[in-house]
Amino acid sequence: MMNDLLHCRLIQWPDDQAAYDAAINESPANAGSSSTHRRKRSVVNYSKLWANSRTLKIAFMDNPEEHHKQKIINAASQWLPYINLSFDFVDDLQGDIRIATKNNDNSSMLGTDALLIHPDWPTMNLGVKPEHEDFEVIVIHEFGHALGAMHEHQHPEANIPWDKPKVYEFYQNREMNPLTRQQVDRNMFAPFNTLDAIYTPYDRKSIMHHPVANTLTLGDWEIPINRKLSKKDKRLMKLLYPK
Repeated sequence: MMNDLLHCRLIQWPDDQAAYDAAINESPANAGSSSTHRRKRSVVNYSKLWANSRTLKIAFMDNPEEHHKQKIINAASQWLPYINLSFDFVDDLQGDIRIATKNNDNSSMLGTDALLIHPDWPTMNLGVKPEHEDFEVIVIHEFGHALGAMHEHQHPEANIPWDKPKVYEFYQNREMNPLTRQQVDRNMFAPFNTLDAIYTPYDRKSIMHHPVANTLTLGDWEIPINRKLSKKDKRLMKLLYPK
């Protein structure tokens, strides 16, 4: 079975209206506008991007060791050449993005949904240990979510031939961080519904794509772990946060 640690939980605020308000307050451009859209913009069809050109304050909540912290900074900073944002990493509880490291979870709020989390709580969990071979991949992936990127395997054009009963069984019975059927649906199967402008064609090589094991699909279909930013990842971020 492919390394399960790469399977993160993308968390979205459950109240659509509150999430919409937070996104629009952060950046009115999140409401979107395009003459090519056939349907009216609504609370269920908007983006959760940070205001372009702003500095995101990123807090380490549980004081990880210096080498651990620096590995997170180095990995997260791989996004910086492709976005018109700056990162300010701090050692306190005050941050737009707040990282907890002393757990077994890898998860992140999606973009501006982080603004709705209680200030004493983390918006991102990086439970992966610094010595893990895919530590860098996981950190980059979670920061992609924090910047507003969805899971690529949930791209509307992905059409992955999942063997759904096996997927449910695998995630419900795994020892670390089991998922409910509803969580599996939300994190694996449901295609994301977003503004046309904020996704490019489906990319099997995206770092935002979970690895797909052959044992969890019908026929002969799998995707290995993507360990670096793809051309599409870079292009998407340049589109979301243009300089």
